[in-house]
Amino acid sequence: MAKVEVKGKERSELGKQSDKVRRSGFIPAVVYGSKFSATPVAVDAQEFTKKILRSESGTNLIFNLVIENGKNAQTVPVITYALQRNPVTDDIIHIDFKHIVMDEKIKAKIPVELVGIPIGVKDENGVLVHGLREIEIRCFPGDLPDKYTVDASNLKINDSLQVSDLPVSNKIEIISSQNELIASVTLPTKEEEVAAPAPVLTPEEAAAAEAGAAAAEESVKEKAAPGAAPVKEKTAPAKEKAASEDKK
Repeated sequence: MAKVEVKGKERSELGKQSDKVRRSGFIPAVVYGSKFSATPVAVDAQEFTKKILRSESGTNLIFNLVIENGKNAQTVPVITYALQRNPVTDDIIHIDFKHIVMDEKIKAKIPVELVGIPIGVKDENGVLVHGLREIEIRCFPGDLPDKYTVDASNLKINDSLQVSDLPVSNKIEIISSQNELIASVTLPTKEEEVAAPAPVLTPEEAAAAEAGAAAAEESVKEKAAPGAAPVKEKTAPAKEKAASEDKK
């Protein structure tokens, strides 16, 4: 387990007063667990980002949170359990830390990383589809993996990998469904044909087109019987045609 330390301090500012904590460069947080009473704390935003979020394990890193309270300090092993962000700025506005007990199993979401260029993409013009980006597991803190790396280079068209294909230690329990898709290679989707846009005519071209249409219409009228309006030819029903023949 990584020996990373992040300094924090107990805080009394709660609710709307938490904005004061954020303006001072700290993030309001709370630490809790089955053997640790919920304690409001504040951690330095820059230190948390640098040491935890930018670490290889990210939020799955188990680290020591040093909580200062006046002249006293308490070191608590924790893991980042939940982050709350501002929907507009994406800044972290609150953190839940879970107290870690080494002989108690914990749940965690582990990132899944695909490596390699699939055969179906390289040689068959297929498309790689990345399914689950993380899977949920349960294990003892000491067995917590940083991530799962999946080699997708052997995938051909219509091949796929599922959660059940992950190389998982028997010390780890997979909570995510075994049938969930991790990766697949599919044929590219054909783009629908789009009708060509109508040509844009200049004023001169538009006038010429109107004149041509008028001339064609006049020609049709001249060919019609004098004084008769042009009508659409209809086919007489069979019975009427037969009656007409009898009269003749």
